[in-house]
Amino acid sequence: MESKMEKAIAHFRKLLLFSGLFNIVMASPLIFPSVVAWYFKLLWSVNNIFSLGGTMPIPPEDGVSLLLINTAGIDLVLIGSIVIYASLDPVNRIGIPLLNAVGRTLFAGIIVYYCISYDIMRLILVIGIIDVLISIGFVYYVVKLKSILPHRKEV
Repeated sequence: MESKMEKAIAHFRKLLLFSGLFNIVMASPLIFPSVVAWYFKLLWSVNNIFSLGGTMPIPPEDGVSLLLINTAGIDLVLIGSIVIYASLDPVNRIGIPLLNAVGRTLFAGIIVYYCISYDIMRLILVIGIIDVLISIGFVYYVVKLKSILPHRKEV
C-alpha cells in the first residue's frame, strides 16, 4: 500500500511531466524560422474553432523579430526539459517547480496585459490560464510535500 508521501510524489511527478511536455509541444514550432508562419495560422484556426476572438497574429518578416521568437521557442523548450528533469526527483529538485510557478504566473499576467491592451487572440489567454493552474498545482504539491516529508537539516 502506497503511503501519502509516495502518492503525493507520484502525482507531483505526473504534473511536472505534463507541464514540461506542455511547454515543449507548444513552443517547439517557434524554434524554426520556416515554421513560425504556419504555427501562427494553426493557432488562429484553433482560436476560431472555439470562437475566442481577438486579432489574428501576423508572423513577423524581419530578422530580429523572428530571432526573438525562435529564441523564445528554444528557451521554452529548455524550460520544459528542466521541468521534466525535476520530475525525476521532485523532492530534491523542488526549487525548479517553484521557480517555474513564478515564471508561469508572471507570463499569465503579461498575457492578460496583452489581451487588454492589444486584443491578441484569446487562445493565448487559455494558455495563460493553463499556466496559472499548473502553478497552483506546483505550489500545492510543494506545500503538501513539505508538510509530510521528514524535516531535513539545512547545511
